[in-house]
Amino acid sequence: MMPEIRTVSQTQCIRCGTCCMKGGPALHEEDATLFAKGILERTHVYTLRKGELVRNIDEVFMVLEQEIIKIKGQGEAWTCMFYEDEKTACGIYENRPVECRALKCWDLREFKEVMTRPYLQRKDLVKPDDGILKVMDAHERRCAYEILDSAVKGLEGPDPQKAVEVILELLQYDNYVRPFLTKKLNLDPSIMDFFFGRPLTTTIHMFGLCVKQEGDTFTLSPTAHHRD
Repeated sequence: MMPEIRTVSQTQCIRCGTCCMKGGPALHEEDATLFAKGILERTHVYTLRKGELVRNIDEVFMVLEQEIIKIKGQGEAWTCMFYEDEKTACGIYENRPVECRALKCWDLREFKEVMTRPYLQRKDLVKPDDGILKVMDAHERRCAYEILDSAVKGLEGPDPQKAVEVILELLQYDNYVRPFLTKKLNLDPSIMDFFFGRPLTTTIHMFGLCVKQEGDTFTLSPTAHHRD
């Protein structure tokens, strides 16, 4: 989702780069043509899965009711990977996604209308006979955020140890499937966040937990702002 856009008084783009530095766009069904043309590749995007907690354009936290595919940032930064800072320009401007074409920071009406259109889904970018679809479906069932959410709530229940075991099992499976498929199918590791979304070791902070990993062993602890 797009973080807050700076409100400005102009009525045309001044190429300040603010919108690009606030994050890559979410992709809609119209953007499938960009993959067909080779402008975008699956290594350029990542998936926000159903159940993830995100902040929308109005700065309101919300739980996603469906998956959303977004263009990646630059390293650890929000900045869209196609933004060229020295030129304050988009590297794929003539073929930019529909949200980018609709976004006018001084008038968000068209952008908000685009956000109501159907989002691109992972299955739209994977061939129906590709065997990885079964792995993706299995991962989605086994690592669903509703399961993680239930387990986190169970930490305050009558059997917290069982809840910890469920959480660790989710983390271990999610952590295992990515390098396993990378090696077995000879895939670019950067495509895994498209197939399986962001690693649970990263997104678990949404539930007030952080993870320390040593080899195949995980240790859970509350994040700083959740400690007493």
